[in-house]
Amino acid sequence: MTELETMMRAKAYIESLANGKNPLTGQYVKDDDIINNVRISRCLFYVSGVLQKVIDNGGEVQKSKSKKPQREQFNLTDEQKMSLKPDKFSLSSAKITALINTQIDTDKMKKLKVTTLNGWLVGIGLLTEVITPIGKIRRVPTTDGEMLGLSETEFADSRGVHKYVIYNPNAQQFIFDNIDSVIEFAHNEELEKKK
Repeated sequence: MTELETMMRAKAYIESLANGKNPLTGQYVKDDDIINNVRISRCLFYVSGVLQKVIDNGGEVQKSKSKKPQREQFNLTDEQKMSLKPDKFSLSSAKITALINTQIDTDKMKKLKVTTLNGWLVGIGLLTEVITPIGKIRRVPTTDGEMLGLSETEFADSRGVHKYVIYNPNAQQFIFDNIDSVIEFAHNEELEKKK
């Protein structure tokens, strides 16, 4: 008898007991028998359900976790690069990276991260990092960044006033024109993480 067949037999026995029957004879037990206790019966039905799930899973107690396929590094084809067009409105770096990521199949390829784009902008001197009064690091446009079309804006919510950087169409186009440099920065960043 295989293990799966043993589980099926055990399940049948447990169901018989849960229904107040002797699993060997098929006869009902006396009303005052312990297996006729409602709590015991419910417990037996529960165990029967668990066994059914194991049986349905081919006798495996837990489904084996399938490994997620390894996704490729972020990259764009020449055609995808050419299709990047700036919005007529100023956008945040999060919206710009979302726009760039619409070009790729995110199931097969890693997304470009906002932090990566911001890191590249810091690296080329369009953003700089400052420490806020509460000790957080913020990125703000440099003079060169402002000349290119980066500016700060803010919004208020229940937690207070929040400042963030926006990029006008000219600044967006600059990012798209230099997307190869952004991609190279992303690849180098990933290599650093693996060290």
